[in-house]
Amino acid sequence: MEVKEITDANINDIITNNKKLVIDCYAPWCGPCRMLSPIIDELASERGEVTFYKLNVDDNEKTALKYGIMSIPTLLIFENGELKNKSVGLKSKDEIIALIK
Repeated sequence: MEVKEITDANINDIITNNKKLVIDCYAPWCGPCRMLSPIIDELASERGEVTFYKLNVDDNEKTALKYGIMSIPTLLIFENGELKNKSVGLKSKDEIIALIK
């Protein structure tokens, strides 16, 4: 499954309408974010039970403020509309799998 962009305008609907959701909060200029991106893409194609989205924090400051995103990359993990986990920094594929279980 392709990882799509999420915005301040549609984030609430997406959180509400996805049972398990991972949002990769990033900025295009961030080196660790660029390193995390292919891992997220790989997980999105392998883990059909989880929906993955990307949020550009530079373009979506309202959401970044709401979830207290001070450093990137940050992963927000939602289950049934509730924030279940928040992870800051570059993570390996195995670390991300552990976070979403």
